[in-house]
Formats: sequence, C-alpha cells, structure tokens
Amino acid sequence: FNKKKVFNFLEKKNIFPSPIFSEKFLFIPIIIDENVNDLTIYSGNPIYDNWISLKKKYHLIDYILPTEDLEDLTIIKNKYDEIENYNFREIINKYYLDNCIIALIFVNNQNVRILSKIITKNKSVIKNNTFTEFDLNNEDKVKLLIDELRNIYEDTWKENNQINTSIKLPLIIRIDNKNSNELIKFENILNELDLVNYFSIKKFNQNQIFYEIVFNGSPSNFIEIMGDKNYIFDTQKKIW
Repeated sequence: FNKKKVFNFLEKKNIFPSPIFSEKFLFIPIIIDENVNDLTIYSGNPIYDNWISLKKKYHLIDYILPTEDLEDLTIIKNKYDEIENYNFREIINKYYLDNCIIALIFVNNQNVRILSKIITKNKSVIKNNTFTEFDLNNEDKVKLLIDELRNIYEDTWKENNQINTSIKLPLIIRIDNKNSNELIKFENILNELDLVNYFSIKKFNQNQIFYEIVFNGSPSNFIEIMGDKNYIFDTQKKIW
C-alpha cells in the first residue's frame, strides 16, 4: 500500500483527503435568548448538557466543555451587548488549549441563529447558520441541532487539514551530517508525513546534507508540523 500514490490518484479525480487524527477543542456553547435579553451557558443549556453524550465514533474532534465557573459567567454576562465581538481570551487561556469553538446560539421565537467562532493554532473561521421552526425545549430537535453542528465543525477541521496534492512546494533544507542517527530520524519523519509528496538528497559535502522536499502545503504549515516534532528552521534565507 502506497499512500502517496493513492493521494496522486485522488488528485486526478479532483478529490483531496484529510489526515485522520483527533484534536482537542474547548467548546463554549452560549444560548442567547433575544426575547428576554439574557444568556445561558451551563445549567439549563441543553446544548451544554447533551454535547458530549452525542459523540459518534467517526468524529475526530475531542471536546472539552468549560467548568461551571461563576466568574466566567459574570464576565460573559457583562459582555452581552458586545458578545459577537468579544474574543473570550481571558476565559480560553484558563484551559491551555490551542483550539476553541465559541458557539453563540441566538434564540428568537422559533428561529435559531448560530454564530460559530472556530479558532485553531494558525487560523480562525466564522460560520453563520440559521435553523427555522426550532424549539430548544424539544429533545429530538436539540439532538438534531447538535448532530448538525458537530458535522459543520468536523468538516471545517478537515478542510483546515486538507491534503492538497496539487500544491507542490519545493523546499531546500540543510542538515548537519555529523550524526547519522539524526539523519535517519529526520528521513523517517518525512516518510511518515502525508503532506510530504517526495524528498531526495540534492547535494552534500563534508559537513552538511541538502534535502529537496516537495510539500503539499504552505511553508508555515510545514514549519508548524516540524515544530511539533522539535525541528526549528532558520527561514531567513532561501535554503533553510
């Protein structure tokens, strides 16, 4: 089985897959009742109460719900009039997570508008969805809403990590060749990365080896992935 050959085949069919790996997200669902100008986060919030229990086996996002904190509740209530522009940073920072989803659920009669702020390490996405003839007191309706939202967030996460083999970014990376074990480790990591289309040794000398890497993504994406594996690159010059 050659995964990269499969990716190239899918590219010809205009299909671009995403890697299958899970990630933790802080999820803060806030129900904003526009009829009474009030909001609910914890107790009495059916989205908060049912979110974790409705996870499916194929879901990749592992959600962490905020704890019932009166201080946080007070902060958010005080931001009611500007809540769409509030960044929630003082609350998010308490959980030490890179990823977060803030779901602002505006309820007006039987209509529900949901503004979702999806924040990852290197990108922020805003989704606006409206559901008509909806009743948050109806258990079946709530389950359908949660399922729909989970699918929206899963699709966004997959799009953010899409393996687009039509993007072929050539990178030249210089590595010291004094430690053969480190070189083997580096090559093994490149072989494991789905976004690395191809790599080879372009040239070498007494002290260094120059790798040419064809990467299916942006330079910042490559730097982030390798940074997670404890590789830091000097990107000030053409050759890293």
